[in-house]
Amino acid sequence: MLRGGSWNNNPRNCRSANRNRNNPDNRNNNNGFRVVVSSACALLYQN
Repeated sequence: MLRGGSWNNNPRNCRSANRNRNNPDNRNNNNGFRVVVSSACALLYQN
């Protein structure tokens, strides 16, 4: 299952609630994930 969209999707597909699917062996350059850390958490891990 894919959620959200990428820079080359239409606005409807960019919602985090949007769902889509691909075959398990499908490879392309617009599927992936982002790692996000809030600034408060980043400060905790610096020490």
